[in-house]
Amino acid sequence: MYYGFDIGGTKIAFAAYDGALSLRHELRLATPKDDYEGLLSLLADQVRQADVRFGMRGSVGIGFPGIINAQDGSVVAANLPAINGRHLGRDLAARLDRPVAVDNDANCFLWSEVQGGAADGAASALGMTIGTGIGGGIYLNGRIHQGRNWLAGEIGHYPLPGTLLLKYPDLPRLRCGCGRLVCFETLASGNGLERLYHHYTGERQSGQQIVARLEAGEEKARAAVDCWLDVLAAGLACALSTLDPEVVVLGGGLSALPILYEQLPVRLPGHLLPGVALPAIRQARFGGAGGVRGAALLNLTT
Repeated sequence: MYYGFDIGGTKIAFAAYDGALSLRHELRLATPKDDYEGLLSLLADQVRQADVRFGMRGSVGIGFPGIINAQDGSVVAANLPAINGRHLGRDLAARLDRPVAVDNDANCFLWSEVQGGAADGAASALGMTIGTGIGGGIYLNGRIHQGRNWLAGEIGHYPLPGTLLLKYPDLPRLRCGCGRLVCFETLASGNGLERLYHHYTGERQSGQQIVARLEAGEEKARAAVDCWLDVLAAGLACALSTLDPEVVVLGGGLSALPILYEQLPVRLPGHLLPGVALPAIRQARFGGAGGVRGAALLNLTT
Protein backbone atom coordinates (compact mmCIF):
# COMPACT_ATOMS: atom_id res chain seq x y z
CA MET A 1 0.00 0.00 0.00
CA TYR A 2 1.04 3.57 -0.68
CA TYR A 3 0.02 6.25 1.84
CA GLY A 4 0.17 9.94 1.01
CA PHE A 5 -0.28 13.20 2.91
CA ASP A 6 -0.79 16.59 1.25
CA ILE A 7 -0.24 19.21 3.96
CA GLY A 8 -1.84 22.59 3.39
CA GLY A 9 -2.29 25.68 5.48
CA THR A 10 -5.70 24.64 6.85
CA LYS A 11 -6.24 21.03 5.75
CA ILE A 12 -4.27 17.80 5.45
CA ALA A 13 -5.40 15.31 2.84
CA PHE A 14 -4.60 11.64 3.50
CA ALA A 15 -5.10 8.86 0.97
CA ALA A 16 -4.13 5.22 0.53
CA TYR A 17 -3.55 3.50 -2.82
CA ASP A 18 -3.04 -0.18 -3.55
CA GLY A 19 -0.44 -1.79 -5.81
CA ALA A 20 -2.61 -1.10 -8.88
CA LEU A 21 -2.61 2.61 -7.85
CA SER A 22 -6.34 2.49 -7.11
CA LEU A 23 -7.67 4.71 -4.33
CA ARG A 24 -8.68 2.63 -1.30
CA HIS A 25 -9.14 5.22 1.43
CA GLU A 26 -9.13 9.01 1.89
CA LEU A 27 -9.97 11.66 4.47
CA ARG A 28 -9.36 15.31 5.40
CA LEU A 29 -7.92 16.59 8.67
CA ALA A 30 -7.38 20.04 10.13
CA THR A 31 -3.74 21.18 10.03
CA PRO A 32 -2.27 21.91 13.48
CA LYS A 33 -1.03 25.51 13.18
CA ASP A 34 1.88 25.66 15.63
CA ASP A 35 1.95 22.21 17.20
CA TYR A 36 4.68 20.13 15.57
CA GLU A 37 4.44 17.25 18.03
CA GLY A 38 0.68 17.19 17.58
CA LEU A 39 1.09 17.12 13.80
CA LEU A 40 3.56 14.24 13.97
CA SER A 41 1.18 12.30 16.20
CA LEU A 42 -1.71 13.00 13.83
CA LEU A 43 0.24 11.72 10.82
CA ALA A 44 1.59 8.69 12.65
CA ASP A 45 -1.87 7.73 13.94
CA GLN A 46 -3.33 7.79 10.44
CA VAL A 47 -0.53 5.58 9.12
CA ARG A 48 -0.92 3.06 11.93
CA GLN A 49 -4.69 2.95 11.48
CA ALA A 50 -4.23 2.37 7.76
CA ASP A 51 -1.76 -0.44 8.49
CA VAL A 52 -4.44 -2.13 10.59
CA ARG A 53 -7.14 -1.47 7.99
CA PHE A 54 -5.13 -3.07 5.17
CA GLY A 55 -3.21 -5.66 7.18
CA MET A 56 0.22 -4.46 6.02
CA ARG A 57 2.81 -1.73 6.50
CA GLY A 58 2.37 0.84 3.77
CA SER A 59 5.01 3.19 2.41
CA VAL A 60 4.62 6.88 3.31
CA GLY A 61 5.06 10.08 1.31
CA ILE A 62 4.35 13.73 2.17
CA GLY A 63 3.79 16.75 -0.07
CA PHE A 64 3.86 20.32 1.23
CA PRO A 65 4.06 23.87 -0.19
CA GLY A 66 7.74 24.73 0.19
CA ILE A 67 11.22 23.37 -0.36
CA ILE A 68 13.83 21.24 1.41
CA ASN A 69 16.84 23.06 2.85
CA ALA A 70 19.78 21.64 0.91
CA GLN A 71 22.15 22.27 3.83
CA ASP A 72 20.44 20.29 6.57
CA GLY A 73 17.40 18.61 5.02
CA SER A 74 14.85 20.61 7.01
CA VAL A 75 11.54 21.84 5.64
CA VAL A 76 11.25 25.45 4.45
CA ALA A 77 7.55 26.32 4.50
CA ALA A 78 6.87 29.89 5.60
CA ASN A 79 3.09 29.42 5.50
CA LEU A 80 3.19 26.26 7.63
CA PRO A 81 4.73 27.27 10.97
CA ALA A 82 4.16 23.82 12.48
CA ILE A 83 6.69 22.23 10.11
CA ASN A 84 8.88 25.17 9.04
CA GLY A 85 12.49 24.47 9.96
CA ARG A 86 11.69 20.94 11.07
CA HIS A 87 13.05 17.61 9.81
CA LEU A 88 9.58 16.30 9.02
CA GLY A 89 10.52 13.20 7.03
CA ARG A 90 13.24 12.12 9.44
CA ASP A 91 11.11 12.67 12.55
CA LEU A 92 8.04 10.87 11.22
CA ALA A 93 10.23 8.03 9.96
CA ALA A 94 11.60 7.58 13.47
CA ARG A 95 8.09 7.33 14.90
CA LEU A 96 6.93 4.87 12.25
CA ASP A 97 10.16 2.86 11.90
CA ARG A 98 10.04 3.14 8.10
CA PRO A 99 11.31 5.58 5.44
CA VAL A 100 9.19 8.67 4.74
CA ALA A 101 9.59 10.48 1.41
CA VAL A 102 8.99 14.26 1.39
CA ASP A 103 8.68 16.62 -1.58
CA ASN A 104 7.21 19.89 -2.77
CA ASP A 105 3.46 19.67 -3.51
CA ALA A 106 3.86 20.81 -7.14
CA ASN A 107 6.42 18.05 -7.67
CA CYS A 108 3.92 15.59 -6.18
CA PHE A 109 1.24 16.91 -8.53
CA LEU A 110 3.44 16.29 -11.57
CA TRP A 111 4.64 12.89 -10.34
CA SER A 112 1.00 11.82 -10.07
CA GLU A 113 0.35 12.92 -13.66
CA VAL A 114 3.36 10.92 -14.86
CA GLN A 115 1.91 7.81 -13.21
CA GLY A 116 -1.14 7.12 -15.38
CA GLY A 117 -2.13 10.75 -15.83
CA ALA A 118 -1.84 13.45 -18.45
CA ALA A 119 1.95 13.02 -18.75
CA ASP A 120 1.97 9.23 -18.75
CA GLY A 121 4.52 7.96 -21.28
CA ALA A 122 6.20 11.33 -21.82
CA ALA A 123 9.99 11.47 -21.68
CA SER A 124 9.84 15.01 -20.26
CA ALA A 125 7.10 17.16 -18.76
CA LEU A 126 6.48 20.49 -17.10
CA GLY A 127 3.73 20.75 -14.51
CA MET A 128 2.21 24.15 -13.72
CA THR A 129 -0.43 24.72 -11.07
CA ILE A 130 -2.52 27.88 -11.35
CA GLY A 131 -3.99 28.63 -7.95
CA THR A 132 -3.34 31.19 -5.24
CA GLY A 133 0.19 31.24 -6.64
CA ILE A 134 1.97 29.47 -9.48
CA GLY A 135 3.60 26.14 -8.73
CA GLY A 136 5.83 24.16 -11.03
CA GLY A 137 7.54 20.81 -11.40
CA ILE A 138 9.95 19.23 -13.89
CA TYR A 139 10.03 15.58 -14.98
CA LEU A 140 13.17 14.37 -16.79
CA ASN A 141 14.86 11.03 -17.34
CA GLY A 142 12.31 9.02 -15.40
CA ARG A 143 12.24 11.16 -12.25
CA ILE A 144 11.20 14.49 -10.81
CA HIS A 145 14.11 16.92 -10.97
CA GLN A 146 14.40 18.89 -7.72
CA GLY A 147 17.69 20.66 -8.37
CA ARG A 148 20.53 21.48 -5.99
CA ASN A 149 18.37 23.73 -3.77
CA TRP A 150 15.00 22.07 -4.45
CA LEU A 151 14.13 25.10 -6.60
CA ALA A 152 13.79 23.38 -9.97
CA GLY A 153 10.39 24.15 -11.44
CA GLU A 154 9.69 27.19 -9.23
CA ILE A 155 8.58 29.13 -12.28
CA GLY A 156 6.25 31.33 -10.24
CA HIS A 157 9.24 33.22 -8.92
CA TYR A 158 11.08 34.28 -12.01
CA PRO A 159 10.37 37.87 -13.04
CA LEU A 160 7.79 38.84 -15.62
CA PRO A 161 9.43 39.05 -19.06
CA GLY A 162 10.46 42.56 -20.10
CA THR A 163 8.63 42.20 -23.42
CA LEU A 164 5.39 41.85 -21.50
CA LEU A 165 6.07 45.01 -19.51
CA LEU A 166 6.76 46.82 -22.78
CA LYS A 167 3.42 45.68 -24.20
CA TYR A 168 1.54 46.61 -21.01
CA PRO A 169 3.51 49.55 -19.54
CA ASP A 170 0.80 50.32 -16.99
CA LEU A 171 0.82 46.86 -15.39
CA PRO A 172 1.01 47.05 -11.59
CA ARG A 173 4.50 46.25 -10.25
CA LEU A 174 3.46 44.06 -7.35
CA ARG A 175 5.55 42.69 -4.51
CA CYS A 176 5.44 38.90 -4.27
CA GLY A 177 5.07 36.95 -1.06
CA CYS A 178 8.74 35.97 -1.48
CA GLY A 179 9.65 39.65 -1.04
CA ARG A 180 10.66 40.47 -4.62
CA LEU A 181 8.91 42.62 -7.17
CA VAL A 182 7.04 41.47 -10.33
CA CYS A 183 7.41 37.73 -9.88
CA PHE A 184 5.51 35.81 -12.58
CA GLU A 185 2.93 34.50 -10.12
CA THR A 186 1.86 37.97 -8.97
CA LEU A 187 -0.13 38.33 -12.21
CA ALA A 188 -0.29 34.79 -13.65
CA SER A 189 -1.99 33.09 -10.69
CA GLY A 190 -5.66 33.08 -9.80
CA ASN A 191 -4.90 35.98 -7.47
CA GLY A 192 -3.12 37.61 -10.41
CA LEU A 193 -6.26 37.46 -12.52
CA GLU A 194 -8.18 39.11 -9.69
CA ARG A 195 -5.52 41.83 -9.44
CA LEU A 196 -5.67 42.48 -13.17
CA TYR A 197 -9.44 42.78 -13.06
CA HIS A 198 -9.13 45.25 -10.20
CA HIS A 199 -6.50 47.13 -12.20
CA TYR A 200 -8.87 47.48 -15.17
CA THR A 201 -12.12 48.06 -13.26
CA GLY A 202 -11.41 49.09 -9.67
CA GLU A 203 -13.62 46.17 -8.58
CA ARG A 204 -12.62 43.02 -6.73
CA GLN A 205 -14.07 39.75 -8.02
CA SER A 206 -13.03 36.10 -7.80
CA GLY A 207 -11.45 34.38 -10.77
CA GLN A 208 -14.62 32.38 -11.45
CA GLN A 209 -16.75 35.53 -11.28
CA ILE A 210 -14.42 37.26 -13.72
CA VAL A 211 -14.73 34.36 -16.16
CA ALA A 212 -18.52 34.47 -15.79
CA ARG A 213 -18.47 38.18 -16.63
CA LEU A 214 -16.28 37.45 -19.63
CA GLU A 215 -18.78 34.87 -20.84
CA ALA A 216 -21.56 37.43 -20.32
CA GLY A 217 -19.76 39.80 -22.68
CA GLU A 218 -18.30 42.33 -20.25
CA GLU A 219 -15.54 44.24 -22.05
CA LYS A 220 -13.47 44.99 -18.94
CA ALA A 221 -13.47 41.31 -18.05
CA ARG A 222 -12.34 40.58 -21.60
CA ALA A 223 -9.46 43.05 -21.24
CA ALA A 224 -8.38 41.56 -17.91
CA VAL A 225 -8.52 37.96 -19.15
CA ASP A 226 -6.76 38.89 -22.39
CA CYS A 227 -3.89 40.44 -20.43
CA TRP A 228 -3.82 37.46 -18.04
CA LEU A 229 -3.53 35.02 -20.94
CA ASP A 230 -0.65 37.08 -22.36
CA VAL A 231 1.08 36.96 -18.96
CA LEU A 232 0.65 33.18 -18.79
CA ALA A 233 1.90 32.68 -22.35
CA ALA A 234 4.94 34.94 -21.89
CA GLY A 235 5.96 33.28 -18.63
CA LEU A 236 5.29 29.76 -19.82
CA ALA A 237 7.36 30.46 -22.94
CA CYS A 238 10.38 31.18 -20.73
CA ALA A 239 10.06 27.73 -19.21
CA LEU A 240 9.56 26.09 -22.60
CA SER A 241 12.66 27.78 -23.99
CA THR A 242 14.66 26.41 -21.08
CA LEU A 243 13.21 22.92 -20.69
CA ASP A 244 11.65 22.12 -24.10
CA PRO A 245 9.31 19.47 -22.60
CA GLU A 246 7.10 17.08 -24.54
CA VAL A 247 4.06 17.80 -22.37
CA VAL A 248 2.81 20.67 -20.21
CA VAL A 249 0.25 19.65 -17.59
CA LEU A 250 -1.91 22.36 -16.04
CA GLY A 251 -3.46 21.95 -12.60
CA GLY A 252 -4.89 24.13 -9.87
CA GLY A 253 -8.14 25.99 -9.45
CA LEU A 254 -8.27 27.64 -12.88
CA SER A 255 -6.86 24.79 -14.96
CA ALA A 256 -10.33 23.62 -16.02
CA LEU A 257 -10.97 26.79 -18.05
CA PRO A 258 -11.32 25.81 -21.73
CA ILE A 259 -9.93 29.19 -22.79
CA LEU A 260 -6.48 28.14 -21.56
CA TYR A 261 -6.29 25.23 -23.99
CA GLU A 262 -7.74 27.33 -26.80
CA GLN A 263 -5.55 30.40 -26.35
CA LEU A 264 -2.16 29.26 -25.03
CA PRO A 265 -1.28 27.39 -28.28
CA VAL A 266 -2.26 30.54 -30.20
CA ARG A 267 -0.28 32.96 -28.03
CA LEU A 268 2.84 30.94 -27.23
CA PRO A 269 4.47 31.13 -30.70
CA GLY A 270 4.77 34.90 -30.39
CA HIS A 271 7.07 34.40 -27.40
CA LEU A 272 9.18 31.57 -28.83
CA LEU A 273 11.79 31.18 -31.56
CA PRO A 274 10.32 30.79 -35.06
CA GLY A 275 9.40 27.24 -36.03
CA VAL A 276 9.39 25.82 -32.52
CA ALA A 277 7.02 22.87 -32.16
CA LEU A 278 4.75 23.38 -29.17
CA PRO A 279 4.41 20.72 -26.50
CA ALA A 280 1.05 19.11 -25.83
CA ILE A 281 -0.79 21.25 -23.28
CA ARG A 282 -3.12 19.12 -21.18
CA GLN A 283 -5.37 19.46 -18.19
CA ALA A 284 -4.37 17.34 -15.21
CA ARG A 285 -6.21 14.03 -15.07
CA PHE A 286 -6.29 13.73 -11.28
CA GLY A 287 -7.29 17.32 -10.49
CA GLY A 288 -7.31 18.24 -6.81
CA ALA A 289 -6.28 14.71 -5.82
CA GLY A 290 -3.00 14.98 -7.70
CA GLY A 291 -0.99 16.31 -4.77
CA VAL A 292 -1.92 13.60 -2.29
CA ARG A 293 -1.76 10.88 -4.94
CA GLY A 294 1.70 12.01 -6.01
CA ALA A 295 2.83 12.10 -2.37
CA ALA A 296 1.61 8.54 -1.90
CA LEU A 297 3.55 7.45 -4.98
CA LEU A 298 6.83 9.17 -4.07
CA ASN A 299 8.27 5.84 -3.05
CA LEU A 300 7.88 4.59 -6.61
CA THR A 301 10.99 6.66 -7.39
CA THR A 302 13.17 4.48 -5.16
